[in-house]
Amino acid sequence: MPTFDSGAYFLTTLIPVSTTTIVEDGVPTSPVHALRKHLSLMPRGERSPFATNTTNHFARLVVIDDVDYNGREQPNTLLVAASPELPIDQKYKDMLNPVIAQRQDHLSCPFLFFSADFDSKTGSDAERDAYLRDLWTQSEGELRKVFKYCLGFEARVRDAASFAKYVADCQIETTMPFHDYWAHGVPADKLPSVALKTVGLAGLGIFVVAAALVYFWLLPHFLHGFIGALLAIAAGVGVAGLAIYLYILDFGKKPFPAAPDSTLPDVLKALYLRRELTRFAIDNQVDAAGTDPASAQRLYDAFKAFIDANKPGDVEGPTQKPGAIGI
Repeated sequence: MPTFDSGAYFLTTLIPVSTTTIVEDGVPTSPVHALRKHLSLMPRGERSPFATNTTNHFARLVVIDDVDYNGREQPNTLLVAASPELPIDQKYKDMLNPVIAQRQDHLSCPFLFFSADFDSKTGSDAERDAYLRDLWTQSEGELRKVFKYCLGFEARVRDAASFAKYVADCQIETTMPFHDYWAHGVPADKLPSVALKTVGLAGLGIFVVAAALVYFWLLPHFLHGFIGALLAIAAGVGVAGLAIYLYILDFGKKPFPAAPDSTLPDVLKALYLRRELTRFAIDNQVDAAGTDPASAQRLYDAFKAFIDANKPGDVEGPTQKPGAIGI
């Protein structure tokens, strides 16, 4: 389930941009040009419309004009060398001829790529819609300035619920999510479990049923002997192997569990403590290097004051503001 993994939902959308000429500030312009302008003017950092949401780790807005052209499709060099002796169809001959242009893929219109990674417990559509509704409620003004250039937005979006549906209708599957909070990998005891004994018994059962079915029902009577038994065993192994293979593929889609302390409030608290502890280490390095009791006492008192002031166990505060970058 690549859209959801490790306690995070990876939303990816491609929203078509209108191609009808518009007028802004009395000047005719294209929607995609105006969209780029407003994206460049969108507030960053703590003033970002996405910083008001306390579950949003990352958000991206990118204009995609068209797909890149990767060059001509290269033919098989062995077939090229043997082409005078082989009867090759016309389509392949055209591919070999560099003078004949090959078909190129193009987008029918520009698209707004919008992706967001946010905290999620189950990866359900309901959690996705709740995130989008909250985003709209918190930052409707800024979002309207961007999405109003998208096809059908003005006609369809009236409130938070319709905004969530509009974005969800443009969602595509996230095939390569990025999540780096399991810094040292997922511990074995946290991985989705599989009962190997149960899988083995199920595979054996499928093998027996498939082999018996082939031997007693599908094979003709004159093969009910050694050759028939071999054919039945081969069929049973094939069917059981396929079943186990499909089970493994399905099992591999199960998401990893959420990493500890990986929600946005936890991450913001960690970033805040890193900054404050760096400052503390710089300010108290003289006492840390001292060997007399007075230095040790001052360092102890300073660290106690640091703990009391910064409350490491309290993710609510003091903490770093969403959208703040750097230390």
